[in-house]
Amino acid sequence: MQLSMRPVALVAVLTAMWWGLAGCDGTTFLIGQDQEIQIGREAAAEFDREHNVDRSSADARWLQAIGNRVAAAASPPDYPYSFTLVREDVNNAFALPGGPIYFYDGLIDSLGRDEDQVAWVIGHEITHIRQKHAVRRIERAIGAQVLIEVLLGGQNTAREIAGIVVGLGLQDYGRDNEIMADQLACRWTAGAGYDPTAGLAVLETFKSIQGEDPSDFEILFMSHPGNNTREDAVKDYLSEHNMSGRYYP
Repeated sequence: MQLSMRPVALVAVLTAMWWGLAGCDGTTFLIGQDQEIQIGREAAAEFDREHNVDRSSADARWLQAIGNRVAAAASPPDYPYSFTLVREDVNNAFALPGGPIYFYDGLIDSLGRDEDQVAWVIGHEITHIRQKHAVRRIERAIGAQVLIEVLLGGQNTAREIAGIVVGLGLQDYGRDNEIMADQLACRWTAGAGYDPTAGLAVLETFKSIQGEDPSDFEILFMSHPGNNTREDAVKDYLSEHNMSGRYYP
């Protein structure tokens, strides 16, 4: 779906960019939630054109069911979350602004198709959306000037912007954001009735991926905090919130 640049919509986007919305941590965002959702939809459409996505098979419905449970535990704020299976042998999962989450076949296989572990990864990605981590990165990488050029019919097209957003979604969010996503993933996973300690098993799998398939690992966590740091942060969160399970009794 190509982004519709109707005048009323352009004014709304431009107004939101300049006046901003305050984030939960005091950060002011130039992109409002409605625009965030629209950007995510356009980026998802761009990704779908280039990849083998599956939303109808039994495996895809299984993923969607897990995602819906975790998303329900993570609300509010409300986003139109979607959970799409990518039929590619890649160890990755990522979120786009405003709700779309993609999960690759390769990572599901690496996690042994374990529902608790898949749920934890989904909770991790949902946190990036809820905390507007992607919005911060879009604003830094694209900037208001480029967005304004799009609104005014400049050289940058909506499809080019969508492509940039997809590329950003495949990159890391930085140490603090990743640790936050790891920890809150435990909360959303537990709230959905899954094992919150499954995150420790996921991080162990990442260690294996790092050793066996550096190329996939670089795609997934090239600049993320070290696995030991992440494990310690998850254990701290589990202990502080009296959470236990198969992987952390």
